[in-house]
Amino acid sequence: MHEEFRTEEFAASFVGVWKRVVTDPRGFFQDMPVRGGIQAPLLFLVACLVAAALGYLVLGPRGFGLSLVFWGTLHSFLYAGVFLLIARQVFAGAADFEATYRVIAYATAPMVFMFLPIVGGLTFLYAMFLVIVGLERVNGFDTVKSVLTVILASLVLAVLGWALGFHGGGYPYAHPHGRMLHGFLGCHR
Repeated sequence: MHEEFRTEEFAASFVGVWKRVVTDPRGFFQDMPVRGGIQAPLLFLVACLVAAALGYLVLGPRGFGLSLVFWGTLHSFLYAGVFLLIARQVFAGAADFEATYRVIAYATAPMVFMFLPIVGGLTFLYAMFLVIVGLERVNGFDTVKSVLTVILASLVLAVLGWALGFHGGGYPYAHPHGRMLHGFLGCHR
């Protein structure tokens, strides 16, 4: 049973954890430890972003692939902070930064396929579903509070991104193939 990414068994652990997050998210997040540091989840996130970046380097746009790992990793900390702030201040969530970051990091699992033109937008939606499931677990929320946390945090991130002049609007995991997604969310390229 894979409940935590193990760096000493990198390939086997990555595949096992990835498969469990994607196919059994409720079971994964239920078994996921909320303590133990952020190193293993961070490396899992980086591995997912590297896989996606390799896809972009092959299929393009290459520039996005080169910057994805750096900016995706940096944004993961911002997203965890905003999700934590909303969860705790608005809904009295029980999680701390470490538990919230673990959810954000493991929720990047579907982003491995974000470089695929049609599938890319769906990976974003599934990642948001994974965040909802993970936040339920670590905060002791029901589904409604978890969904509202994601919606409010996404709005805060969008406003923050817009105010800072970012084209993606600050949306978690925004990607270049998402013309329809960006148009739907009110963003401009």
